[in-house]
Amino acid sequence: QPTMEEMLREMVQATRALQEANRAQWEAALVQQESNRLQERTNQILEAQQETNQILLNQTTQSQAEIQELRLKLSQMGKEDDSARPIRASLVLQKMTPEDDVEAYLLAFERCAEREGWRKEQRADIVAPFFMGDAQKAYFDLEPEAAADYFLLKAEILARVGVTPTVRAQRFHTWSYQAGKAPKPQMFDLIHLARWWLQPDINSPARIVELVVMDRYLRALPLEIQKWVGQGNPANAQELIALVERQVAAEELVKTTTTTTVTQRSPGHPLGLKAVSGCEGTAGHGWGRSSGSKDNVNVKRFGRLLRCHRAIQCPLNDEPTHCDLGEYTRYQSIKISGKEIDALIDSGSVVTLVSATLIKPSQLNHMQKRGITCVHGDINYYPTTLVKVEVQGNTYEVKVGIVPKLPHLDIIGRD
Repeated sequence: QPTMEEMLREMVQATRALQEANRAQWEAALVQQESNRLQERTNQILEAQQETNQILLNQTTQSQAEIQELRLKLSQMGKEDDSARPIRASLVLQKMTPEDDVEAYLLAFERCAEREGWRKEQRADIVAPFFMGDAQKAYFDLEPEAAADYFLLKAEILARVGVTPTVRAQRFHTWSYQAGKAPKPQMFDLIHLARWWLQPDINSPARIVELVVMDRYLRALPLEIQKWVGQGNPANAQELIALVERQVAAEELVKTTTTTTVTQRSPGHPLGLKAVSGCEGTAGHGWGRSSGSKDNVNVKRFGRLLRCHRAIQCPLNDEPTHCDLGEYTRYQSIKISGKEIDALIDSGSVVTLVSATLIKPSQLNHMQKRGITCVHGDINYYPTTLVKVEVQGNTYEVKVGIVPKLPHLDIIGRD
């Protein structure tokens, strides 16, 4: 049996162990309390942070709205200032002179307009007072809506002076090396001509390829077809093909219509109209120079000197008069856009011309102009449009040239 001393020793050890356990439990309770207090503090901090973030977000949104509103007000104020501020173009532009290259003058104006910050809708009115010659005539001949559009005005002016993609291509191909000049500037001149023609800043690679192919195709055509199609200024390959096909068909018609008489029905005329025999050259052959043009003005038919249908506008005619075909003049009652008129039939003209009084200005296509050479050698460029022509109960859609001050309301050509 254990002695009393051993029993007391075991009791003391048990008591000590119990005390240690109690102290450990108390320390654990203290740690848990501290942890709970820290968690509560952390939650309070997170809530405060969220409230702060929300306040900052609201302030940022409000600031952005105020900034946007301020920008809008400043923009409107800037526009009002620009419109109210007088444009003193005479300080930076010079009057066009007869020696100026029109295309270079327009390019210089565009660069000046960019530098001065002139808006595009203002540019036509700004540059117009500085024009002279053909450029000035083009501005006054256009309808007010078209004249106010600088892009349309520029196209009209370039067409008047004969600057078309075909002409630009011709300048590139006719360039030649000059032995007396430095090689480097000549290379840059050729690059400049190529860029003017192909316009890589505007045209896509596919469009540039199309322009090169169209130019090569045009140069391979017979000379007479090449002149006519080139003046037609086709915008794409499809239009080029259509022009060639039309000219080929017109030449076939010439073979049949030149042998008809004024009382016979021309079987080759697409509108089935009576042809005026032997009137080649009265309105220009195929929009271009004809057998009765400046090179051969005194060609006679039926013992009479044929006069241009546009002679009233031709500056090379001493006494402008209407067409003097006497007994050989033939008219046909037709309808254009539902309006019935008497049209002059001209088998010598490949194209149909319509007076500008019959067509609304908004219908005119100033981008695709056609050049017409009269028997006096004068070349004018006119806008085109598609019209519906009703003849003898049949309706045709024809692309016609729109001529102001045309002596007849309509001149029917072989098209």
